[in-house]
Amino acid sequence: MKGSDTELAAAVLDACVAHARQMLATQLPKVAAGGYDFMPSFKEMTTQLYLAGVMWRFGEQFDLPTSPRDRAFICLLSMLVADGMSFKKAQGRIAHLNQISRNPEGSDTLVIAVGYKATEGDGSLAAVLDQFRNARKVSGAPYRLLDRAKPTAAILAVAALLISLLVGTSWGAALGIGIVVGVSTLGIALAIYRQMIKAY
Repeated sequence: MKGSDTELAAAVLDACVAHARQMLATQLPKVAAGGYDFMPSFKEMTTQLYLAGVMWRFGEQFDLPTSPRDRAFICLLSMLVADGMSFKKAQGRIAHLNQISRNPEGSDTLVIAVGYKATEGDGSLAAVLDQFRNARKVSGAPYRLLDRAKPTAAILAVAALLISLLVGTSWGAALGIGIVVGVSTLGIALAIYRQMIKAY
């Protein structure tokens, strides 16, 4: 690619990312007003797919060798890295998002299609999230339970270890007891988590 072409590609990338940020800023007030309680990863990836749709449509005005849809994911990669994600992790995220951006039959999923048609301040991102409001598998409640169980398990494991040592148990046995208590606590939390996310 010639120097001028490289400069054009970089300018297009910057323009697409800037447009996506502007679009997101106009959507966030209605998202915040929705009071959604989702797993952070679900809300994050839904927003990213939405922005891919936004940049796909915006990028159609530019004449470059890459297709606007593919270019949107390249722009999203740049956006994720600019926001602090490592390049390797961003690559993995983009590969996953690209994979789930289509239904099994090959058509675009709801969120990327809505992003493609979105206009500033139309509340379309909130409308997409509304579709999943009662979906247990993406609810934030079980996620918080499992997340909070981790430090609790660590505390109980240490407590069990110390108590075992205080009553004269050997280091090896005390360590084993601590591990069993910690793993058991996590196991119980995981069992509750799975029960909570079962489909209706």
